[in-house]
This record gives sequence, structure tokens and C-alpha cells, in this order.
Amino acid sequence: MSDCVIRFGGSYCSNTPFIKGFSEYIKNFEGRSFIVVSAIPGIKSLISDCIANALQSGDFEEKFGKQLQAFFTKETGGEATAPYLSTTEELVKLLKGIRLIGDYSEALKAEVLSFGEKLSAQILFYRLAKWVDVQLIQPEEIGLKVTPDYGNATYTGVETEKVNRLNPNGVFLLPGSYGVTPQGKIARAGYAASDYTAAALAALVKAPKLILWGMEKEFFSADPQIVESPLRIKRLTYAEASELAYFDHYSLHPRIVEPLEAKHIPIHIVSAASNNIETLINTETYVAEQIVKSVAYSDDISILSLNGPGVGLKPGILAKVTNCLNDADINIKSVITAQVAINLILSKENGKRALKLIQNLGFDSVQNIQFKDKVSLIGIVGHGLQQNFGILAKLLNAVAQNKVNVILSGSGSANLVSYIVVKNTDRDVCIHGIHQAFFNKATEEGNI
Repeated sequence: MSDCVIRFGGSYCSNTPFIKGFSEYIKNFEGRSFIVVSAIPGIKSLISDCIANALQSGDFEEKFGKQLQAFFTKETGGEATAPYLSTTEELVKLLKGIRLIGDYSEALKAEVLSFGEKLSAQILFYRLAKWVDVQLIQPEEIGLKVTPDYGNATYTGVETEKVNRLNPNGVFLLPGSYGVTPQGKIARAGYAASDYTAAALAALVKAPKLILWGMEKEFFSADPQIVESPLRIKRLTYAEASELAYFDHYSLHPRIVEPLEAKHIPIHIVSAASNNIETLINTETYVAEQIVKSVAYSDDISILSLNGPGVGLKPGILAKVTNCLNDADINIKSVITAQVAINLILSKENGKRALKLIQNLGFDSVQNIQFKDKVSLIGIVGHGLQQNFGILAKLLNAVAQNKVNVILSGSGSANLVSYIVVKNTDRDVCIHGIHQAFFNKATEEGNI
């Protein structure tokens, strides 16, 4: 018998038919089953709002506690359980302490955010226990270890002895997205990182596969909200999945493949509606007939351009910029350079912060700095882009036929992605045009 690790999508915690179907699904597995739950969107939103009010005076914490109690009833139709109320009280006390001491460090913020998954696990436990003999455990109880990088922690291990003491045939539910540092503090692996948590646990307990049950956004050739009836992607490599994780079209954590790839542990994307495997992610490279597997996009980008006739000749400009942004914990998504310009692609929030920092650096050879945030990044993803003629030409031609101007383009940095940056008002027409160019011969099955 081998352990089974399943990531359960928090958005399904209020769906009784799906939870009942899930309870039947997990009964098919022998050995231990670990269910890692992500935060319910409503709880995640409530806690995100409370972070903005953490230092305000008054009885904010009590009101917040009542909101969380009411949320339990809304999601389940029942009264909040004693463990749920205890967890809520723990969060309220933490918020009071933060307000009284005026300290809101990254470590404390990580601890507050972890309650999104903790409370969601309590709700799922209440609902799932009606059909399955399940035990709720915390990452602390199995010694799930992470580095002290609050907000971007890396999973490093699990206490095998504690795992081995668990019932060898038991079903265990635990909150995702966080672990415990060597100092005993909570550190999160990132925003909505429960699938990365599940991946790390799967690798640590040597599970034969990772199951992602109930994805908020499954894998299609384009966003179904933009393109009508896109094709379902049945097979992806780890690299393709990692690339697609950075786009808005998908709900996969970018680091999910890190613990799995070296051990060749496949990922099964399982539909909440049917319990069928919809997409398989593994090491096997599969080049689709049309090469491109998805036309993806992100609206959370901005462009910061350093312009001047000497920026390509003056040594050290890019190094000075990247060192400055690194010290400010600002991530650079991509860099595109020319002799007269250095273009940085960042998130919208980071772009605004970076602009202020770079303006204060002082460069003799930089004549002006431009900032654009009303833009969208559109990418085509699929193995074989560099080995096949005309892929980039087809991409640019599809955009040109719709009379759209390309602000920036990038290709060649990897064999599986090419992208363009356009005005956000041109996003949808570009996606339609590009998708039509590559997928105009849809398969009868509606799959890639």
C-alpha cells in the first residue's frame, strides 16, 4: 500500500453533491490518504480585509470574529463547531495582540494568513465527516518543515516518525500553504500555495502521484470566458504546466512541480463533477499537432522602460537596477533589452514601487523612465516552438490582422513559450485571433 495525497479546492467546500462525490472517490484508495485543503475564497477575502485593518483601534476584532462565525453557518447550514470557534478565537487574540503592540512583521502576517486554510479545513472536516471517517491534523503535528522565508517558504522535510505513527489506513485532512520553521514559527509558501504544499508532501511521503481535485480553472487552450468552447488539454509536461501557472487563465501554483519533477511523480487533474482525470502532467514530452497547447494571458503586469542612447553601452545599469529591486523584495518577471532601452516586466504593484526606487538611483545615460500598466501579457505555450517553422510569424500575423500594435515581444528564452505585450483593451481580440490561427482545426473530441 502507498500513501495518497490529494489537494482539495476550497471553492468546493460548500457544494454538498461534490463533497459527497469526493467522499466516494477517496474510498477507492488503500493506505493513508492526505487531503490538503486550500482556503475557501470567502474566508480568504475576509482575512485579506482584516489585514488592512489590523492596526486600527476599536472593537474590530470582535466584529471580525462574528463574521467568521456567520460564514461557517452560511457555508454549512449548521452552527459553528467548538474547534472552529476555538480557531476563530485564536485568530482574534492574535489580531488584538498585533494592534496593542503595533507590530505587524512578515512572520505575524504569515501566521494571520494561515488561518484562511485552518478555518477552511474545519469547515471541510465538518462536511466530509458525514460520509468519511476523517481526522483533522495540522502541519505542525507531522512536522512539515519550511525555510523561514515568510511568504515564499520552501518545504524541506517532514518528521517521518510522526507520519508513521498515523493510522496506516486513515484519511487525514490538513490545511495547506504553510509549514513550521526550525524556530517553530509558521511560514507560508505563498499566496494560494496549497497545491505546492500537497506536492511537497507527496514527494516527502513517496506517494506515486499527486491528485489535484476540483481545480478552479482547468487546463484549456484558452480562457473559456474569452474563447467559446476551447479545447481541453489532456497532457502537459512539468515545464509547460509551470509556464502556464504564471498566467491568469490557470489556478496552479508556479512551484508545484519543484518537489515532483526529480522523482517523476505525475500530477492528475481530477474533475470535481465527474471524478475523472482531465489532465495528466508528467515528464513525457508531447508535441501537439499544432505545437501550441494554450493561448494564455496575464493582466497583472506593468512595463518599466529606462530609455537613453547609452543604456546599452554603459556597464552596470541593469545590475544596479536589479540589485536595488532585489533589496526591496521586488520580483522581475522578465527583462527585454536594446541598445537604447532596458524594459522590465513586473507585476502592477511591483511596477509602481520599482518606479519610485529607480527614479532615485540617478543614471547619467538614462534620459527618461516610462511606466505603463494598462497592458496585458499574452503567451503561446507548448513544446516545439523553436523546432518548427513559422510559429512566431503565425502569432504576429494573427495580431496584425486584427490591427493591434505589439508593445513588446519575447521569444527564444525557452523552447515552449513566446509572448507579446499589448494594450489591455486589445487583449480579447488578440486572444481570439491567435486561438483561431492555431486551433482552427479542432479535434472531434474537443481535446488536445
